[in-house]
Amino acid sequence: MKEFRIAEIRATNIDGNNELILEGRPIVYDQPTTIKEPFGEFTEIIRAGALDGADLSDVRLLYNHDTNRIPLARTPKTLTLSVDPAGLTMRASLPNTEDGRSVHTAVGRGDLSGMSFAFTVPQGGDEWDPKTNTRTIKRIAKVYEVSIVPFPAYPQTSVEARSVIEESWAKLRAPERQQLKIKINQILLRGEM
Repeated sequence: MKEFRIAEIRATNIDGNNELILEGRPIVYDQPTTIKEPFGEFTEIIRAGALDGADLSDVRLLYNHDTNRIPLARTPKTLTLSVDPAGLTMRASLPNTEDGRSVHTAVGRGDLSGMSFAFTVPQGGDEWDPKTNTRTIKRIAKVYEVSIVPFPAYPQTSVEARSVIEESWAKLRAPERQQLKIKINQILLRGEM
């Protein structure tokens, strides 16, 4: 069964040109979140390594999981996905269309900041603990799409418009960036408690 989860995203223009770039993290490892389904709520955790061997070969970038609209990007040409120790990152070059410009503008303004993803779990790829009402995902078989969404299930996910952030980020040296990442994560964690 295909499932959906939500994360965060950001938007930028590269080097002042008109290329519409979004970067984000649609999947985060080891971050518990509450999933609300028609049958009730439960806690879900995607364990580190769950994407090892996952099929990421034909993934689309959508707005709000809307398969009735033209995709904003697609692997491997206009959407790049990378698995790292924290989860999955994405970089997309959006089309210069009304939809592409609208989504990029909304992300750049902060009106849209979340991401979601549709995926399948293979048999034996997850565990359920009825005592804690927790589902632990150990393996993801395939990611079908990543979406920019208004309400992410995983608040730790992100998306951003690249131009504004890259200009500021480029001014920082690598050690300063690492310290800044740590501070941002600490602030975000305090906000969840």
